[in-house]
Amino acid sequence: MSERGKTATGKRLRWPPGKRSSIWLVAAAAFGVAVLGVHLAAHPVARWQTRRWVSQLHGIDGDFLDARLSFFPLTYEVTHLKLVQPERQTREPLFYAERVSLQLLWGKLVTGQLVARVDARGVKVVLEQPVPGEAMRLPELSTLIPMKIVLDRLQAKDGEVLYVWVHQKYRPTLWFHDIEATLENLGSRPKLTSGPMTLAAAGIVQRAGRMSVVVQADPFGLAPSFAGQARIEGFDVSQMNALIDSQNDVKLAPGLFSMKMSFESRDGKLTGQVDPRLETSEIIPHDASLGSAIKMLLGRLSMAISTPAEGTTASGAILIRDDLTGSDRQLLLTMEKVVENGFLLGLQEGLKRVYAGRPAPVEGKKPVPTNLKTGS
Repeated sequence: MSERGKTATGKRLRWPPGKRSSIWLVAAAAFGVAVLGVHLAAHPVARWQTRRWVSQLHGIDGDFLDARLSFFPLTYEVTHLKLVQPERQTREPLFYAERVSLQLLWGKLVTGQLVARVDARGVKVVLEQPVPGEAMRLPELSTLIPMKIVLDRLQAKDGEVLYVWVHQKYRPTLWFHDIEATLENLGSRPKLTSGPMTLAAAGIVQRAGRMSVVVQADPFGLAPSFAGQARIEGFDVSQMNALIDSQNDVKLAPGLFSMKMSFESRDGKLTGQVDPRLETSEIIPHDASLGSAIKMLLGRLSMAISTPAEGTTASGAILIRDDLTGSDRQLLLTMEKVVENGFLLGLQEGLKRVYAGRPAPVEGKKPVPTNLKTGS
């Protein structure tokens, strides 16, 4: 019985040179066809899985234009992703992104770990400010990401955040745009990472003024635990007139507002301070009516005779505190509310100082921090 590769006489079979080349070409072509087949099959699978994911989101309708999967590097990409909460009053989607690209790191994958880096472009988030007493909710992280995975780094550019006061007449808004943000060290489940999650973002407010925030947090703490700083510079307060007019029938003259804020929440106990500065603005009537003029005068008088907020120090900074231990609090919304209420407190105190002057220091008395009331 002859051995493979040998003739019956025992001599090794030798392919002619031309035939050997043909065999290699056929093998290479077969391999190429197999790779192409896997590549072509990956895109329909990516689209099918994305469609399946958005259909399973509770309380959210999802849509997208296309989804693709490539292997070198191992990257999943979805374009024109839109998530909508049907029960909201605004017609704007909760979340929209022109492109989201997620790359899994091969080096971690071969050790059994899912570690990803995300690049996002054209992200827009629209948040409703609910009627007082009601709570705004975002989808849980475990619902949005149905697997155990670590987000090593997310980088987002050309972002927008729009706040809509739906319970006020004419629905005033506050718009942050041209946002660049990074998010690092976030796990989709507890105990997947060591150390805190870190978020840093900067952008423009209402076409003028700049705002930035840096925060570190434990996303799975039983009570909100985070620390950070927020800053706003050169914001024209007259950009808030749609909201102020909807509540008080008066407006603010143009003026530049700046504020520095620091905060820390340990197991839900918040402390920090707000340091506001307001230049040149004043309360003005909404229109030429007598009623608006009277409200303007009453507003100016109220500001002139008002006392500084509790917690005001000799330097003008305001010490703050709050209890954030409510069991139903979501970390992202809690941090957003802390910064928002700090901004509104600083704006109010800055306007007081236009009429009442800078607060005089109180000798021998330690300031008691003011309650930021993020739960209201």
